[in-house]
Amino acid sequence: MIPIGEYRSVSRLTSAVTLVVAFGCAPTGPVDPREEAELSCSIPVADILSGARKDGIPALTDPERLQGNSGDPRYPALEDRIIGVLFEGEPIAVPERIFWYHEIVNVTLAGSAVAVTHCPLTGSSLAFARGPVDGVEFGVSGLLYQNNLIMYDRSSGEESLWPQMLRGARCGDRDGLELPMVPVVEMTWAGWLTLYPDSEVVSEATGFDFDYDYYPYGDYNRPDNELVLYPLADPMDLRRPPKERALGI
Repeated sequence: MIPIGEYRSVSRLTSAVTLVVAFGCAPTGPVDPREEAELSCSIPVADILSGARKDGIPALTDPERLQGNSGDPRYPALEDRIIGVLFEGEPIAVPERIFWYHEIVNVTLAGSAVAVTHCPLTGSSLAFARGPVDGVEFGVSGLLYQNNLIMYDRSSGEESLWPQMLRGARCGDRDGLELPMVPVVEMTWAGWLTLYPDSEVVSEATGFDFDYDYYPYGDYNRPDNELVLYPLADPMDLRRPPKERALGI
């Protein structure tokens, strides 16, 4: 069983760097199953760790979107990496730097509810169709499974937990419900514009006072950096650089 509600606040730290997305300084650890308001899980509770308070990393819902490109500072730079989605003929790009501070962007594409997600700790970018799960709006639970973002459905009142890379609910009433995936591509904003010159892009005018030019995780994403912020259940596979970008199929 795992507690829901206001999860404990802790820091995300990289080697001697305090992250600006951190919301406290208590050491991390497994969630205490003896606390109130418990949920049953089909993944090992001991591997679910608390990384921030619930909604301490604020997911976005239907943020401002701009079309095309200009010199407006709300647009990404042409060399910036974006997560691109083409859903039922409608293209949209989300700058990766926005995900450093928000991790989840709930959007409406072609009249359908979609969640575009990126976990900075695992480097994983995935998008999901929300319509088949009642259009649920996802938030950042603050919990992590194997260092990976755990989403929660903040609009339904059920607060089931959805580990991003497991692509479905693994705690709560919806445990076992799978999320339909939507294909994504990572590339530069310039490259995406070459393919989709009229694409919309999520604006940096999010209403939050974050410096989106600043990567808050130090050298965490350096390909040969073996640091992970939270313990892993299994030893790290070092046959390749541990943070080398890879395509998972």
